[in-house]
Amino acid sequence: MKPFNIFIILSVLGISAGFIFLKDALKNADPSLTWSDRQQLINRIAYLDYSDTNKVHSQKFGKTVLFFAATTWCQTCSELDKEIRQRIGEIPADLTILKVDYDNDSEMKSNYRVTQQHTLIVLDKKGNEIKRWIGGNLDLLFQEVEAT
Repeated sequence: MKPFNIFIILSVLGISAGFIFLKDALKNADPSLTWSDRQQLINRIAYLDYSDTNKVHSQKFGKTVLFFAATTWCQTCSELDKEIRQRIGEIPADLTILKVDYDNDSEMKSNYRVTQQHTLIVLDKKGNEIKRWIGGNLDLLFQEVEAT
């Protein structure tokens, strides 16, 4: 089976809205890339919308996962989101930031006891919480993750 066909099958299986970034990256990728090269491209995606699939995929490849509980109406959330997008190349290769919709993802909020927007939670590779804080910019985020 060709790598492109596998990619189509995965996207049909409901890879989250955050997968749109990946789809565009793979669409614009050199068609001669091997499946292994495409996997490496997938692994470099550092900022995605939260989904169980994105969380599991990141953990499967040994990445640290950081939840960012954000809302559209929170100015601090918007500023951090903007900063992450502007400085995406600075995100360490072993970190995936998953943006959680604070207003609409009640299951995730309940599972991780998130009580306010702009909460950031670092998970270990097994999905256990190892650090939590509220607020800050990207430099603070990097410092907190590095300290874990």
